[in-house]
Amino acid sequence: MGLTDIRASFPALARKVGGKKLVYLDNACSVLKPRPVIKAVNHYLSALGACAGGRSGHALSAAVEELCHEARAKTAAFVNAASASEIIFTSNTTEGINLAARSFPFTKGKNEVVVTAFDHHSNLLPFLEEQKRGNLKVRIAGLDGGWKLDADRICPLINSRTALVSLPRASNVTGQFFPVEEVAREAHRRGAVVLADAAQYLSTSREDVRAAGIDMLAFSGHKLGAPPGIGALYCRADLMRRLKNFKVGGGTVSDVTLAGGLPEAHYFGDCRRFEAGIQNYAGIIGLGAAIDFLSRTGLGLIKERTAALAASCRRRLAGVEAVELLGPADLPGSPIVSFSFRDRRVFAQDFNLFLNNELPGHVICARCGNHCAIPLHRSRGVKQSLRLSFFVYNTESEIRLFCDALEGYLAGTGGKR
Repeated sequence: MGLTDIRASFPALARKVGGKKLVYLDNACSVLKPRPVIKAVNHYLSALGACAGGRSGHALSAAVEELCHEARAKTAAFVNAASASEIIFTSNTTEGINLAARSFPFTKGKNEVVVTAFDHHSNLLPFLEEQKRGNLKVRIAGLDGGWKLDADRICPLINSRTALVSLPRASNVTGQFFPVEEVAREAHRRGAVVLADAAQYLSTSREDVRAAGIDMLAFSGHKLGAPPGIGALYCRADLMRRLKNFKVGGGTVSDVTLAGGLPEAHYFGDCRRFEAGIQNYAGIIGLGAAIDFLSRTGLGLIKERTAALAASCRRRLAGVEAVELLGPADLPGSPIVSFSFRDRRVFAQDFNLFLNNELPGHVICARCGNHCAIPLHRSRGVKQSLRLSFFVYNTESEIRLFCDALEGYLAGTGGKR
């Protein structure tokens, strides 16, 4: 599929904002939605709009159930799960990791969790909350500075008391990939389970949870082109059976019997136990359509194009003395470029306002702040940063527009604000 056809698949790219053309460089936050996803969601809302499956016995319910079953199977195949029933639909990555943290069967002898300083808050805070409740102890790798986090900085924290190692597949700040496979080997040797946060990985990279040794994997649909409010948690089947209940209610029970005059619930042993209540059927169907779109476009093409754009952007920014690129010097495959201003009197928020309001013909959407990774920023002495993130529809001309805008802004402020 050529670039022109790809861009035509995303109607948001054709719109104007205040009469100006849109340049969208915030894909790590959320990818724009392609027409097939919009069509699939619209079909559900306009033609179906009903509960799925066994909740109702009518034709609309059966049609929704079939579409949701197909989406679960596509999601399982997308990460090479052994079975569709190993996919738990969630609202997003955050809910998936909260589910893992609250449901994991910690014991007194095995109650430590290893996380990293590069984690999104969603992969850090759920375990810190469980630590407050006295259920586990958190150990954090990589807080001592430096932008490179290899297995030799994570594995020494894994010991006989480690129950779970939770780490990102890729950083949402720097875009760097982490050595999940190597960490998984050491974790399994110690009898620990591996949870991967793949929110910033799957839009450009193919995952194989079985080959990588990943026991649980969480991700969000909106970063793949699906609607917001849908995500998934892959969980190996034998581990899923050991998890404690997270949310219970309609759809989670196989039967409720009366024992001594009181109701006693008997829960399903598979993904249904964790999908209480009416589900986001539009989102589930949209996720299936988004995975189809990624597959048709080709993740190999997407990764090649986004990595090339990010590398080109880094080369251009490396020549701007006023900014400091964040992350290791070598970031192969990464679709993210983040930087901070060396002069602390220049604020990313001010530059972001400039990008949205002051350019004559364009509105450039980027991301400024701490990107839900405050510990990483503070431990590296960075108050705030600006992040550019690329997807398959972005272009070299958009990089030039951004870099020209940056240099013009710095020239206009004299490097000060």
